[in-house]
Amino acid sequence: MQPGSAGSVSRLKLAIEIANKGSATCELVRHLAPLTAGAILKGLPVQDRVHRFADKFVYIETGLIIGAEKQRTQFKRGDVGFLPSNGSICVFVKDAVVAPMNAIGVVVACLEVIESSQPGDVMVVKKPSA
Repeated sequence: MQPGSAGSVSRLKLAIEIANKGSATCELVRHLAPLTAGAILKGLPVQDRVHRFADKFVYIETGLIIGAEKQRTQFKRGDVGFLPSNGSICVFVKDAVVAPMNAIGVVVACLEVIESSQPGDVMVVKKPSA
């Protein structure tokens, strides 16, 4: 890791696609939860049906087993978290106070694609195609 090198190693771009609706861009911020970020990157691509938790966040289950790491309970619209209790990647569509979660990143473009998703839609989290 060389400081100042192009393309930061600590912020990795990921694509979050909703089948037949579009794609959002998110940044996985490694220093927020390095072990969680590493495990998610190794497990990519991850695909599952969308679930909604109240009107606070949209999530998919990944099947990854990762413990608690630098957890917090307050998240803002656009934040991305990992819920260790069921191995879910959660994308917040509203500011919320929730059960403790590992913060892992933020959606940087097209959050409305995720907001428009419905339960049963298929979400894929993957490395963006170059």
